[in-house]
Amino acid sequence: MLLRIDGCPLQQDELTFELKSWLSVTGDTINSSFDGIETALNLLTAQSMTQAQIVALAAATPAVIGNGILLYDTTNNVYVGMQNGALVKFTTTSYP
Repeated sequence: MLLRIDGCPLQQDELTFELKSWLSVTGDTINSSFDGIETALNLLTAQSMTQAQIVALAAATPAVIGNGILLYDTTNNVYVGMQNGALVKFTTTSYP
C-alpha cells in the first residue's frame, strides 16, 4: 500500500490564499496519482500494442525495453516479452 499525503498543515495565516490553494491541490493530485500507480501495481496489466508497434518500439528504443518487460500483442493475441535482449512469445494453455 502506498502512503498518501494526509493534507497540508496550513493553519498559519502567513501564507497567501493562492499558495494554500496550490498546496492543497498539489496534495490531492499526488494522492490521485498514487491511486493509479497502486492499481497498476496490484493488477500488473500488460501494455496492449499491435505487432507492428511492438516491433517498432523494440527497434527504436532497445535500451528502454529491458529484459523482463511484458506486452500483449493485440494482433496475434499473445503475450510478448524481452528475454536475453530478444523479443519472445509466451505460449499459454487454457486455465486452469
